[in-house]
Amino acid sequence: MHSIRRPVRLLALVSALAVLLVALAGTGAGAESNDFGLAYTGGSAGKADKKLAPITIGYINQEGGVPSFPEATAGINAAVKYVNNDLGGAQNNPVEVKKCTVQAEEDGQRCATEMLNDDKVSFVITGVLVVGNQSIYSTLAGKKPVLVGFPGTPADFIADDAYALTAGALGVVKGMGIFVGQNLKDVKKVSVVHADNAAGKAGAESILKPTLAKFGITDVTLVAVSDTATGPDLASAIQAAGAEQADLFMPLVTVQGCVATYDALQSLGVKPKVFTTGLCYGTPMTRHLKDLGSKDPVPNGWYYGDLGYSYFIPDEESGMKTYIDKIKQYGPKNVEYTGFAGPLFANLLTSVKFVNQIGPDNVTPDAVRQAVKSFNGPMMLIAGPMQCGFDPTFKTLCGKEMGVQQYRKGKWRSIANALNGKAIDSTSA
Repeated sequence: MHSIRRPVRLLALVSALAVLLVALAGTGAGAESNDFGLAYTGGSAGKADKKLAPITIGYINQEGGVPSFPEATAGINAAVKYVNNDLGGAQNNPVEVKKCTVQAEEDGQRCATEMLNDDKVSFVITGVLVVGNQSIYSTLAGKKPVLVGFPGTPADFIADDAYALTAGALGVVKGMGIFVGQNLKDVKKVSVVHADNAAGKAGAESILKPTLAKFGITDVTLVAVSDTATGPDLASAIQAAGAEQADLFMPLVTVQGCVATYDALQSLGVKPKVFTTGLCYGTPMTRHLKDLGSKDPVPNGWYYGDLGYSYFIPDEESGMKTYIDKIKQYGPKNVEYTGFAGPLFANLLTSVKFVNQIGPDNVTPDAVRQAVKSFNGPMMLIAGPMQCGFDPTFKTLCGKEMGVQQYRKGKWRSIANALNGKAIDSTSA
């Protein structure tokens, strides 16, 4: 009898140990990183059921030409994989993205019509667009709501039936002006080089310059540069803007323009105080500096305006640690994770949150519209509460806070953002 019981007990012990090891494995870093995603979306751990009908979300982004924002697509695609593999889809239904690409003005109409005619699409997320915006909004308004992934052009802020769950370029650039006026008291003369596209022009001419003027800073020189500008082009623009004599130099350019701006400053041998957007701490800048043999990942001493949380000081509460983990797991190799990938990742998870609240069988344009309007935040990766329509002029905006951080002497510092409780309200001036 004893000879029979021992193997049975041994097998039982082995089975128990196996169960324990599985349980312990489930509490590792990978499992813990899903806690935020599950709580935020209201999802259930595990994979979506491929046998169920998918929830189809429309997606329109500008890429393939100049300028191009493929990192937005990388972010939303990684979020879809994360949702379907780890968060149970949308109440077990797989989530799919129907994509349409914009390269020219007329593409906006084409993409919007495609989304409008697809009965499976109840709402649309945009990535980043500097052309085609207006026709997208006018075609879909009142029929299918649009979640603006990152608003940058004037049309993005005033469209009907469109909702931006970030402060966008308006909030970031205006907040940068407020920060300068309130904190950089020695600044009297500002030099600005900006992208010569709809977003760049609006940011410099209609947002930054008037904001600085409210603080008595009126000596502001604006110079536009092409989206295809090279280092020598930027050098000429920097000289024309008088950056060497200015108290502050503010480049408002694309991520490619950031690299060219850095090279131009190096070639000119000038070292102004620089305050730019978060595009300039992106992966392309880091790669470029590494190729040049720099020990720093980004230019030393520059200030950066962004959406209020830090990719370099990732926290749990905002979902930043989850995002960093999942974009590395599900995004393409060497993804530009600090650009527009983050906001689009967050927009997709927030959309799934809405679908889970509504129920996959009840997803209609109006149900999504009402869910967005009633969303008060917090929004993943984005500082501050949400309140859609708080500004009657810029009526698409739901978020209004931004942040400022600085890289100095080998360390990232929170200057004024959600991490130190000093995020800047872009409506405060």
